[in-house]
Amino acid sequence: MLRIAVAAAVLVAVPVIAWPQPIAAGADELKAAYLHKFARYVEWPDSAFAGADAPIVFGVVGAEAVYAELARLLQGPPQPGRAIVAKKLAPLDPLEGIHVLFVGGAALSAAPWQQRVQGRPILLVSDRAQALESGAALNFVLVQNRLRFEASIVAIEHSGLRVSSRLLALAQRVVGSP
Repeated sequence: MLRIAVAAAVLVAVPVIAWPQPIAAGADELKAAYLHKFARYVEWPDSAFAGADAPIVFGVVGAEAVYAELARLLQGPPQPGRAIVAKKLAPLDPLEGIHVLFVGGAALSAAPWQQRVQGRPILLVSDRAQALESGAALNFVLVQNRLRFEASIVAIEHSGLRVSSRLLALAQRVVGSP
């Protein structure tokens, strides 16, 4: 009887131990949390907002799970400063009123995002390899199974935004020069 109980316990435990866990388990939740925090370290020109009480608007394209988690985070208690609103966008939706644009995965290469945000006060964030070279200001990267981000000073400056040196100090890699 004891052998049967031990064998059953092993059979139940083996699939959990033997199957590899996804490297990016929880990555979408972390990306949403990072996006939410990024807003605290970015300064937009006054002209980027319709008024003094206008919210910071996050647009999310190609990342349903990131959008859902960001929307969930925003349901919590209000933070000091401007309110934050999340919008799910399709690739060709207008970008008027968007302040932070997260373009997930393949959606970055599916549309000319760099041209669409160029010269506008929009922080373009992605999670695609070589995204900084494609015009993103911030890009998520996995480093030793940990979610990190990298930054492009050139893209940030072209957008007319100011990013805190404290945020840049946390970046895994910073390209360009001020």
